[in-house]
Amino acid sequence: MTEGYSYQSVNPREQSEHFEKSNISPHLLLMEEIRGSSDYLKILLDQNPDPWYLYDLNAILIDCNRLFEDLVGYTRSELIGKCFLRLRLLPLIQRARAKIIIDKNAAGIANGTDDFEFIRKDGNIVNVELNTSLIEIKNQKLIMVTVRNGEKHLKKEKELKSRTKSREDMIEDLYRQIEKNLQIVTSLMNLQKAHMRNDKDAELLQDTHNRIKSIRKAYEKLIQSPELTRINFAEYTKSILSGLLSTYAPEPGNIRLNVEVEDTFMDMGTSIPLGMIITELVSNSFRHAFKPNVMGEIKIIFKNYPDYYVLRIQDNGNGFPRGINFDNINSLGIQLVKSLINQIDAQMKIKLHSGSCFSIEIPKNSSLEL
Repeated sequence: MTEGYSYQSVNPREQSEHFEKSNISPHLLLMEEIRGSSDYLKILLDQNPDPWYLYDLNAILIDCNRLFEDLVGYTRSELIGKCFLRLRLLPLIQRARAKIIIDKNAAGIANGTDDFEFIRKDGNIVNVELNTSLIEIKNQKLIMVTVRNGEKHLKKEKELKSRTKSREDMIEDLYRQIEKNLQIVTSLMNLQKAHMRNDKDAELLQDTHNRIKSIRKAYEKLIQSPELTRINFAEYTKSILSGLLSTYAPEPGNIRLNVEVEDTFMDMGTSIPLGMIITELVSNSFRHAFKPNVMGEIKIIFKNYPDYYVLRIQDNGNGFPRGINFDNINSLGIQLVKSLINQIDAQMKIKLHSGSCFSIEIPKNSSLEL
């Protein structure tokens, strides 16, 4: 043996275990130590925020936590070892249903969530929601039931419904106020129009009046809608067209409206711009597309496709003058249509001669706040 050197035998298995432990995070070691503690499970079960109880496949109560004792008014010693179905915890009429659930548990089927009533020791009734889980401890199949206090749940639900109703009422009142204010504006315009001597100015005022009416009608439909943010676009369109028809053709005449609009619930950010576009283009057709005493038709078509809407407004009238460039038309109505098209990220195709046709495609992700 060489002097100054010593050799100590090391068990390879111990060396391997030591190497593995030295490479484990201190937090993982602490986790293993905690989980190995007998107090760990007890603390978790006792600190569970919900009441719970444990029974075997014969419905014999094995354990419960303090919250369950508080809920039913019985102590653990009064419950453990007793058959759940023979205790007076459940009304007689509900015991048969509980027996069916326990039989399902014995067959290895978890029942999930169910509503019951518990009779407390003092005789008061408590509404509860029971959630059963199948567990196995040391080859013993057991059923763990977590209890949710239905009274607290119902109270919170009522409070939430009350707050929601208050907000809905507030929003509806706001919509009504907006609609009333717009109605006042339209009434003022009617008064102003009656005093106008210049036909051109009266026509301009009528255009503005029609635009505000189209917005007002959207809020009228919104107040009537079962939803707070969307309206039936078909009903909204027909309401706008009815107003335009009474303005430009108060008596049966030569111009016929042909309306093919699919029922669609649409948000206000898209429906109001489309309503204003309909107002502008249909008004323009009524005023300029047809010669006196000549039969004509204005057609309004709206289709709802999976990813986009299509609105088409066309007439069989005179069309625009030959050689005109649509991009260079400077009338307020056409400029407004162009602006609204951009606002909702839509694409428009036009035919201006031998009758006019405006075909507008609106992507469904274009919903913007107006």
